[in-house]
Amino acid sequence: MSRKSPAYYVIIYILLMLTQISIFGNMAILGYATPFLFLYFILKLPSALSPNWVMTLSFITGLILDIFFNTLGVYSLACTLTAFLRRPFITLVMQREEEATGIVPSINSLGAAPFTVYALLTIFTFSAALFIIQAFSLFNPGKLILQILSSTLVTYILVYAVERISVK
Repeated sequence: MSRKSPAYYVIIYILLMLTQISIFGNMAILGYATPFLFLYFILKLPSALSPNWVMTLSFITGLILDIFFNTLGVYSLACTLTAFLRRPFITLVMQREEEATGIVPSINSLGAAPFTVYALLTIFTFSAALFIIQAFSLFNPGKLILQILSSTLVTYILVYAVERISVK
């Protein structure tokens, strides 16, 4: 278990947000899959961090994205919901809450399979919330499900790649 300094999180946050805004912001692979690489920041926050701080940081992240993408609170709501459910997801994959405190979720600390479950649940929650709120109806459920699943898959592949690169 390695403790990261706050400067590490600030640098990672800035890099992920710049990448999301400049490269992935208006990208839709094959018209459906949108990568949400900034979720890596929310995934990697230490589990010992207060849930209030996690939700506040996630809300601010969503607010910044809402400002840049002119989406009127859609990202803020989806990020805050994701942050709210993050702790139960960590507890679910760790199976014992006392083990889930004081770790930084990663492939090394959780293991490959639990990290995959944790990341997929978190990314799916965000994608589902975002696309359902944006659609504001279930008029075309096939397209909605395709957007949610493809965005979850593409985002997970990117998160996994960044995780494998950053693992030392």
